[in-house]
Amino acid sequence: MTIQLLSLGVIGVRLLDCILNSRAIYPDELADQIVNEINHYLVSAPMREKPLLFHLACEVHEALSDRFGRVDSLQVKRDISNMMGLLIYRARVTANQGR
Repeated sequence: MTIQLLSLGVIGVRLLDCILNSRAIYPDELADQIVNEINHYLVSAPMREKPLLFHLACEVHEALSDRFGRVDSLQVKRDISNMMGLLIYRARVTANQGR
């Protein structure tokens, strides 16, 4: 599922880097970092990517808070990067419904 994350191109690589190299301990800290990375990229993102990224940013906090108590181990970070694949799929579906 990490392939889904990397399939986003530049932002996917940036998000994977953010997840794997974060010093966050708690889910909300990591979710804030992920959302900040998305928001930073949104300014220059192609118009077709913006709805997907918006919906992805909306899902991150709840998804991490619901599933993880701490996010400071390598295994949890791998799980999060895999979970992002599901969030990307859901964000694509939601973004496509708005068209």
